[in-house]
Amino acid sequence: MDVASIDQCLRRLANYPFYGAVPLRDPQQEVDVWLWGAGEPLNVTRNNVVAALKPFTLGVMIRRDDQRSVEGRELLLCMHERASNQMLGQIYLKAVDSVELPEHRLWLLETGKSVNYSAPASRIWLYHLNIKAQAERRQRKNPYNFQMTQPGLEASFVFYICPRPVVLVSVEHEGTDNIFPMDLIGPTDSCWFSMALRTTSPAVQLMQQSRRMALASVPFTYREIAYDLGKHHKIAKIDWEQLPFDTTESPLFGLKVPQAALRVREVRVKDFRVVGSHCLFITSVERDTVPRRLSEGLEGLQLFHTFTSHRQYHSRYQKSFGFDVPLG
Repeated sequence: MDVASIDQCLRRLANYPFYGAVPLRDPQQEVDVWLWGAGEPLNVTRNNVVAALKPFTLGVMIRRDDQRSVEGRELLLCMHERASNQMLGQIYLKAVDSVELPEHRLWLLETGKSVNYSAPASRIWLYHLNIKAQAERRQRKNPYNFQMTQPGLEASFVFYICPRPVVLVSVEHEGTDNIFPMDLIGPTDSCWFSMALRTTSPAVQLMQQSRRMALASVPFTYREIAYDLGKHHKIAKIDWEQLPFDTTESPLFGLKVPQAALRVREVRVKDFRVVGSHCLFITSVERDTVPRRLSEGLEGLQLFHTFTSHRQYHSRYQKSFGFDVPLG
């Protein structure tokens, strides 16, 4: 038995927490997210996004006519399991900036300490210890490797207790085009949709120049394909003939997207700015296309990322589809 197989066996035996891929329908129905500390508690389940990984910064959209104040407040982002209302995690936040938009304001919230209740404290501690050791090994091999702070990394695991969808982003400008995976995305409680991409990616300039993209929600079965396309973040132009899937044109912008896409959002960039390690794009959804009939079974479930340790969570999919959910 190889090391990877032994690791997976130990995780199953210990109900070891993990960060990885799961198949879900969009929008996810597993976790509710609440913002505390700004007046009455605010349900932000469909309105909590990542603006940057270093420092780990989140975004929440609030209407201008909403009288609540977040500036100077100690805020708390809370994750609750929807079925039981069990508290799964908390992240302390403070407002550091805002993006002014018509009728709305996107508050940028820097994360502080966090608490992860999704597994016993001893298991969470071991997980953090293991991740820290892995990061130190990668850093020794490549001192220039991107690395989040340990508090930021731990807060990100709490943030990902709420499953986050993965999309393939298609963009084109003056003959240069690309397609790559992203999960630092999200709808907000408004007409605006956010996307955050590391400033060092060549795709940032392409997105800034084009100002329009197609975001394809892909099936869970595209997991390995999506991860392999991560290499496109480091190149400026790709060869579409080498892709391992058939493509079609998006209805509005005519951008190439996977034929198997479960949903295609075509967005237009309204604003962008650098937030720490990332370039944050604020876009508007110009067209949202969903097939009339989604496939049954695994083919109709979307690729999500999550941090979880619930044994029932895994067994539900194993019973439904007869397979072990791969660990990230």
